[in-house]
Amino acid sequence: MSTSNATLAPISTRHAFALAFDLAFRRDPVQSLVVPLLLRAPWMITLALVVRGGDLELNPRQETLAGVALLGQSVTWWAVDSMLRFRARSVFNTSVGQRPAAIIPSYSRGLRRLPWLYLTESVRNLALTFAFSFFILPGVFLAYRLAFSTEAVVLDEPHLAAAFRRSFRLSRRRFERWLEMVAASVALALSALFVVATLYLAIGRPDIWWQYVLAGSLLAAAIWPVIQYAWTFFYLRLVETETSFPTIAERLRASAPARAAAARPAAAGAESAPAEKAAPEGQPVAAAPAEAVSAHEESGVPSG
Repeated sequence: MSTSNATLAPISTRHAFALAFDLAFRRDPVQSLVVPLLLRAPWMITLALVVRGGDLELNPRQETLAGVALLGQSVTWWAVDSMLRFRARSVFNTSVGQRPAAIIPSYSRGLRRLPWLYLTESVRNLALTFAFSFFILPGVFLAYRLAFSTEAVVLDEPHLAAAFRRSFRLSRRRFERWLEMVAASVALALSALFVVATLYLAIGRPDIWWQYVLAGSLLAAAIWPVIQYAWTFFYLRLVETETSFPTIAERLRASAPARAAAARPAAAGAESAPAEKAAPEGQPVAAAPAEAVSAHEESGVPSG
């Protein structure tokens, strides 16, 4: 068997989202849904109020305020996502009644990983932009192989390069499952936007369309923790299968001593066997000197 079909453990998108919904809505809805939305909403509302109605002609004060709102929204988003990843890991493979990790230590650990998360997100987005500028297939391939780099750099790996290597290793031969995760995440986010769009078409006025865009963004942000939990649980399952099933190289290294031990007796037997020279055809083999003397004595011929 040249490849590791037998070593690919089952990975379920449905199970990842089931764990995510359980943690977000049953185990801890306040810290999973309510508090993250309260932390993110002020920045989103401020930005929408500054640039409402599509007015791109901003004065210096508005530009400064918009920049601060964008920065605050980005930092808050990454900090909350880091916290969510640590809380998801704290309940992974635990009993149903297990409570998530305490909120303050989770935020503290997430904030410590924020610089590397920012760098990883920036480099990955830059690489994806560069790849998609050539053709769609290189972009899709890179998005697929780097999909778990942010989870890796927050939870396990010390820096960007190690996170990229871990993501490449975990995503190998998991394209279908990754595609399922992307489709499920997009469908969940679009469902919130679809509800708001339906309301706008039914009762909205054209002059306040930006309010409905803001409402849709807030609703998508409210359910985003579920998506983040699902991706974290999916990543943790991949890590679990990676440690449970050795790679081909690891199996070869483990079996090397056994192969060497089996080869030693055969080599010893080959070395102990005497090297026999074949006599030319039709010529008798000469007797050893001792055998020749013995035959002479038995014949009774005197030696004089």
